[in-house]
Amino acid sequence: MARAPYLAVSIALLLVQYAIQGLVFAVHHASAMEAWTLWVLLPVSITRLNLWFEPRWQSEQWLLIPVMLAQITLTWLLLAAAIRRARSAGRSLLAASMVIIPIVQVITVFWLGSAPDSKGQDAEFPATRVPPRVALQGLVVGMALTLLLVVASTLVFRTYGSLLFLASPFVVGCVTAYIGNRRADIGSTATLRLVFGACFLGGIGLLAIAIEGIVCLAMASPLIALVAWVGGLAGRAVALKGPGAAPGRTAASIAVLPLFLAIDVIAPPFLAFQDVQSIEVAATDQAVWSAIVEMEPITDPPAAPFRWGLAYPMSGTIDAGGVGAIREGVFSTGIAYERVTEWDPGRRLAFIVLTEPPAMGELSPHRNVKAPHVDGYFRTLETGLTITPLANGHTRLSATTRHELHLRPAFYWLPMTRWAIHSNKQRVLTHLARQAEAASEPDGVLRD
Repeated sequence: MARAPYLAVSIALLLVQYAIQGLVFAVHHASAMEAWTLWVLLPVSITRLNLWFEPRWQSEQWLLIPVMLAQITLTWLLLAAAIRRARSAGRSLLAASMVIIPIVQVITVFWLGSAPDSKGQDAEFPATRVPPRVALQGLVVGMALTLLLVVASTLVFRTYGSLLFLASPFVVGCVTAYIGNRRADIGSTATLRLVFGACFLGGIGLLAIAIEGIVCLAMASPLIALVAWVGGLAGRAVALKGPGAAPGRTAASIAVLPLFLAIDVIAPPFLAFQDVQSIEVAATDQAVWSAIVEMEPITDPPAAPFRWGLAYPMSGTIDAGGVGAIREGVFSTGIAYERVTEWDPGRRLAFIVLTEPPAMGELSPHRNVKAPHVDGYFRTLETGLTITPLANGHTRLSATTRHELHLRPAFYWLPMTRWAIHSNKQRVLTHLARQAEAASEPDGVLRD
C-alpha cells in the first residue's frame, strides 16, 4: 500500500472513530473534559463498555452494542491497512500493530505514512516468519476468544475454575497456533510468539473493558502462559497433520469447553483450610490482651503486592466487651464487620466474620472494575486469638483463622493465598507484640 492511499484511508477511519465516540458521549451526557479527552486522545477507547455490566440497564445503553461492532470493524481495518503499509515500507510489523492502541495510534499512522516504500516489498516470507495476514488473523481470533471466554466464565456463569484458567488458554493457544501453521510451518518460536501475542492482546482487551485489573492479570499470567503454550504445541501439531483433518480437530478443542463449564457449575471450585501462626511477646498476658482489645492503627508499610491492590489490615476496634460484641476490622479496601463468639480476658478472643471488604482493589485505568473475583471468591470465616503465658515471663500469642477459596486450580492459587494470609497475619501479630511490649515495664508490670 502506497503512502498517499494509506494516509487517506487511515485518517478517514480515525475520523469515523472520533465521530462515534462523540456520539456515545453526547448520548451519555459526558462532561466537556471527558468528551474532549475521548475525542482527541482516545478514539478507540471503550471505557463506557463497563456500563454493560451494571445490574440495571438503561435504554440508551443498548447503543453500545452497535458502537462496539463498529469499533471492532474500524480497528480491524486500521490494523489491516497498517500491516500492508508496514510490508510496503519495510517497517516492523509489531510497531505497526500499535495502531490499535489509543493515543499511540495517531503517531503510528503518520509514522507509517511518512516512511518511504521498500524495494523488497514483494519478497517471499521465509518459513519461520509469520506472514502479516496470518499474524493478523491469529492475533485477532485469539484475542476475541480470550475476551469471549473470560466474559462467559466470569460475568455470565460467575465461576473462576477449570474453564477460565485451564480450558480457555489451551483453546486460545490451540486455535491461534493452528491459524498460524495451517498453510505452512512457521516454526515453534514464531508459533510461541503468536500465541503469547494473542494472550497479551486479550489481556489488554480485558483491561480496556474493565473486567480485570493489572495485578490479577499479572498473578494469573504464568499459569495462562504455560497452558496457552501447551495449547499452541497441540494446535501446531494438528495443523501440520494436513488441511483435511485439521479443521475438525481444532473445532473439537472448542467443543470440550462446555464439559469444563459443566464441571465448574456442577462442582464449583471450593477449598476450606485453616492457618495458624504464633509469636512470642516480651510482655505479660494482660498487656497482650489490652493490645488486642485496644488495637492501635498499624503504621508499618505493607509489602509491595499489597501496595498494588491486595487488601491488608490497618486497625481494629471493638464497640463493647463480651460475647456478641461487634468488632470492626479496617482494611485497605474497606471494613470487615465481625461478631465476638469467645471472650475470655487474658486468655482467648474469637470472632466470626459477618461481612468483609473486597480481597483487593484492582490496579486499573478505570475507577470501577467489574471483576467478580475480588468479592466472595476468597473468604475468612473465623479468627481466634489465644494467649498463653510462658515460663520465662513472656507470652505466646497465636492466631488461628479459617478460610474458603473458590478458585481452581488450587495447586496454583492456594500458595499465593496462603502467602497473603501469612503476610497479613504476621503484620498484625508483630504490631500487637510491639504495642504490648511498649505498654509493659521491663519487669513485666503494666504501666498505669
